[in-house]
Amino acid sequence: MRTVWWISIGLLASLGVSAASAAGNDYAEPDADFPLGLSVQLHPGESTFDGRLALDLEALDRDPPGRLRLDPAMGVDAVTLDGDSIEYELTDSGWLELGDAPAERGSGLLIVEYGARLSRPDQARPGSGFLGEEAGFLPAGAGWYPALEDEPVPMRIHLLVKDGQKAAVSGSLVDEGDEGDRYWARYEHPAARSLALASGIWESGVIEGDGWEVRTLFPRSLHEAFGETYREKTAEYIERFESEIGPYPYSSLTVAASPQPVGLAFSGFTLLGEQVIPLPFIPHTSLGHEVLHMWWGTGVYVDRSGGNWSEGLTTYMADYQFKREAGEGREERGQWLRDYAALPAEEDRAHGEYRGGNQGALRIAGYHRGAMIWRMLEDWIGREAFLEGARTLYDEWKGREADWEALIVAFDSATDEDLEPFFRQWIERRGAPALELADLAVEQEADGWTLSGTLRQSGDDEPWDLRVPLVVETEQGAETFWLTLSESDKSFEVELDAKPLRAAADPDWRLFRHLAEDESPAILRRAALDPDTQVIALGSARPVEVAPWLGRAPEQTQNVEGTRIVLGDPDSVRNWLRARDWPESPVAIDSDLPESPDAAAWALPGEDVIVIAGPDAQQRRALAGELRHRAHYSYVLLEGDERSTGHWATPGIWQELQ
Repeated sequence: MRTVWWISIGLLASLGVSAASAAGNDYAEPDADFPLGLSVQLHPGESTFDGRLALDLEALDRDPPGRLRLDPAMGVDAVTLDGDSIEYELTDSGWLELGDAPAERGSGLLIVEYGARLSRPDQARPGSGFLGEEAGFLPAGAGWYPALEDEPVPMRIHLLVKDGQKAAVSGSLVDEGDEGDRYWARYEHPAARSLALASGIWESGVIEGDGWEVRTLFPRSLHEAFGETYREKTAEYIERFESEIGPYPYSSLTVAASPQPVGLAFSGFTLLGEQVIPLPFIPHTSLGHEVLHMWWGTGVYVDRSGGNWSEGLTTYMADYQFKREAGEGREERGQWLRDYAALPAEEDRAHGEYRGGNQGALRIAGYHRGAMIWRMLEDWIGREAFLEGARTLYDEWKGREADWEALIVAFDSATDEDLEPFFRQWIERRGAPALELADLAVEQEADGWTLSGTLRQSGDDEPWDLRVPLVVETEQGAETFWLTLSESDKSFEVELDAKPLRAAADPDWRLFRHLAEDESPAILRRAALDPDTQVIALGSARPVEVAPWLGRAPEQTQNVEGTRIVLGDPDSVRNWLRARDWPESPVAIDSDLPESPDAAAWALPGEDVIVIAGPDAQQRRALAGELRHRAHYSYVLLEGDERSTGHWATPGIWQELQ
């Protein structure tokens, strides 16, 4: 038996392992409704799996394939057409070349039998494939099954797993059961694309919905402590998104646990890390995001040739709406814009350039900028038109790959406005506008008041086409006026019934824009967003101490030019800052803060400098770990078990009116 390394997802392929000899005759057979049948048997104790793909060429609604996608290190045992062996070649570029036989015959049952040995869980890279006695995972898009070049296509899937494990795969669960020491399950997928599979020693819990069921597959301790909460919240999310968008696209939704710290959504199931599941906020936030991906991303697939639209739309309709309903929508938008303000200009990306990833500059481009596009669209066309566009998109593109053109047409159909210029601008352009109010003047009229002035925008390129909310606070309350601005500056005049007191352009952060200096406090995230960040290590401090935050140990330097992390014990840090006439501690910036916390991290106002001070390497490393989730603040102070966080005070952009 020959063996080779499966480079792409960390598996060891075993050539010559026969799927037929291992799985008996219990296969997923294709038919007119499901021209593809995939059978997979997992052997956790051996870290191997066997696979069998059956394709009914006559039932396929396209020409017979000349090749199938398959990882180049997979072990292929046989390829047959109506029982006859045909020539094939598995290329280094990841194609199982089938030759001319399928096209020449035009019909028949094509069968590919293959197998592989996987890494064990403790040997697998994060996000890669693995299989062991406790759990297994075959990632989406990793080439672990022979796939048609032009997916999606209806597929029937049969799973068989030994050694006390259960398994889940993309699609709808049709049936499941146990036979001796083996668990089996049958799935159907109406438009299979980039399948994923997971297994584990799980307890199962189920609740029924209207035409669907929610199932959790958790280890016993998590099942008993959190299973019911996750099932109930998942059902709530399905009902919510059905009412907003349309029927749930599958007959089941499985929430499964993984030993890896992940949060992943696939067709009909989502995979959450065992360490993530107990976090109290996950069922109320991140879980809803993954459930909505059943509509956006795995219900309507993404044509990535023009960018990945699903993360921005999902963030807006799930994460942001949860914040909005809790009265925290404005602060959430402010956090997005503060993160953008901390982004180095050379790391800026247009939303249409985003293909995937959820960290750093990629997260800003895909999640934050994307969600703000939908916030701005809803401000323009209204909530009902927005939801009508979402329903149209889902109804017309469910089970297919949609690009930005499909989205534009769907939302454009919900309004009399021409939305294409709006979308093209925000999808294709990098950067953002900056706004300024100037020359404000108030006139008292016989029947009220008039406020006049100039609205200006600046940027590195041609002016943006904007609808800017001008908010005026009067003696009787606030009024909002929407001003169109497509040039560098524009004079305006608005009429008021009551005396105006102050005014601001977009004070509630409803536009994706550069924050003005007076509304943009320095935040810690600057160091994480700049790939060129370096460390000025004082005393015994070492750059590796910030690795728990940045995921790497930056280079060490003594040069203060560029984004820098000043790292050391409190005395060394204080002396270094004093020598440059910079604030020596957080309390020197905000006198209400604690005088001497155990450890402190803060961003220096007006400088590209982040300070991390702690008495020893252990404290500094622990503080760096805290910054993975708290870097959107200006400071983080640790004192015992207490954490103090916040933003430096800024004057804001309101202008008082005389």
